[in-house]
Amino acid sequence: SQALIVPFDPSAPSQAVAGVLPLQLWSLTPSGDKAPKAGTTATFYNTPAGKTTTISSVGDGFAAKASEVKRELVRKSVGAAVKELKAFEGVKEVVVDASLDPHAAAVAAHLALYKFTLKTSGGASPFDPRNTEPAKDKIAFAPVEASAEWDRGVVYAQSQNLARTLAEYPANMITPTAFTERVRKEFEGIANVEIIVRDEAWAAEKGMNVFLSVTHGTSEPAKFLEIIYKGAADKTAAPLAFVGKGITFDSGGISLKPGAGMKLMRGDMGGAAAVVSAGLAIAKLQLPCDVATINLVVTTPLTENMPGPSATKPGDM
Repeated sequence: SQALIVPFDPSAPSQAVAGVLPLQLWSLTPSGDKAPKAGTTATFYNTPAGKTTTISSVGDGFAAKASEVKRELVRKSVGAAVKELKAFEGVKEVVVDASLDPHAAAVAAHLALYKFTLKTSGGASPFDPRNTEPAKDKIAFAPVEASAEWDRGVVYAQSQNLARTLAEYPANMITPTAFTERVRKEFEGIANVEIIVRDEAWAAEKGMNVFLSVTHGTSEPAKFLEIIYKGAADKTAAPLAFVGKGITFDSGGISLKPGAGMKLMRGDMGGAAAVVSAGLAIAKLQLPCDVATINLVVTTPLTENMPGPSATKPGDM
């Protein structure tokens, strides 16, 4: 079924959105005589006929707020509405009134929908890295009125969600090799992008001995990932550079970390996840669109830090 999300300013004159008057609906709730705080929601069924509508407040006095505050209030409002609607199994399509801030609304909707899990009651998880087809969202979003800002917001959110996914994978699913394969897949088909995956022999040739010393205790081959994006008219112009730490599991090596919380050390590649995902958004959107396109280089050394028989020992030179 289809649902509608309408963010509303309780202090502004009510305007109909797809046949819905949010202030009128709010007046029907038990708290209808009070101005709701930002993120307060109310859901109405068969309103309009055959649809579910969730109204969500952006807070009193929205119009007088600074632009960045407004943007955050829209995110909070739309995000709260999505969290409420995603509890309903029958809702598969949601139309969002994004008129207050299309970019913020798109970002909020897709971030709020995200929930990482590898557990399923049947079939493969949409996050299973062995899937050959891209995962489909539980809910498909669309704005009441299409806009370039909404589309940009979707890319922002999808890139952030990629970073979240990469950082959440257990270490056996996001080895250095698996990480680089996933990156190739994500950047596939994007113009002006070159993906280069270097091996340990290349790193040794370049004298990257500190990096290689971390690899001694693991059987997983280390990788050095480069993403080169040439979006500027002058392909030789100095690029913007992003560097992210890519220790896909950091046990501490010989200096073993405490066992409690050890599984969280899969997150030591969060820097790599962040810069790769930022690079993906830049390449997709040709950022910064309002100034000029840019050249970009993203680099990340990828390895595990494990206490194997050949692991680097404290004091080794």
